[in-house]
Amino acid sequence: MRRVAMLSLLACILAGPAAAESCGPSRGRTGEFDHYLLSLSWSPAFCAGPAGRSNPQQCDGGAPRHGFVVHGLWPQYSRGGWPQCCGGPPLAPSAVPPEVSRVMIGGKLHTHQWNKHGACVTTRPDEYFRLIGAAVSRYGLGGEVGSARIKVSALKRLWPDLPPAAVTVRCKGAALSEVRLCLDRTLAPMDCPKAITDGDNCPGTVTMKER
Repeated sequence: MRRVAMLSLLACILAGPAAAESCGPSRGRTGEFDHYLLSLSWSPAFCAGPAGRSNPQQCDGGAPRHGFVVHGLWPQYSRGGWPQCCGGPPLAPSAVPPEVSRVMIGGKLHTHQWNKHGACVTTRPDEYFRLIGAAVSRYGLGGEVGSARIKVSALKRLWPDLPPAAVTVRCKGAALSEVRLCLDRTLAPMDCPKAITDGDNCPGTVTMKER
């Protein structure tokens, strides 16, 4: 019995963090989805909350002060819902290009996003993170925010290459937490489906925690 336990522990170590992380219930199959959400977190709000303690690379006092950062690229169904935890190879750090690591911060985040979302997009981790890099290169992380309070209509204009209907926002109370960009499977902008916009919960003017 002891030998079996030791072998199980060794298997987990050799499999690496991507396999060791509990992903949750599996739903859907790789490649079977309709469009993407590129989710961008407002870093000051994330770091001010309890979840910020889980990502010292992004939130420690000595880390750079970030604005919008990439949370993940999520495959979606047009009818609502999404595939998740489709199964895939472990994530090697080399699969994440440096330009993506600079805007999507932390190895734990990379692993979680690959396990939960990326493996439902492709069987190749490097391809998933290449898609993230391509989306960020095309649309950016938003322009400069000149005020701690901003109208949602003005916030959406921080992405001038996207129509307002392709941008959706999420808040905690009146405080902005995330902006999500609706992209088709070629990464072209698209109007967010009703299943996405129904989740908009921000007031007309939002507060943005300062960096």
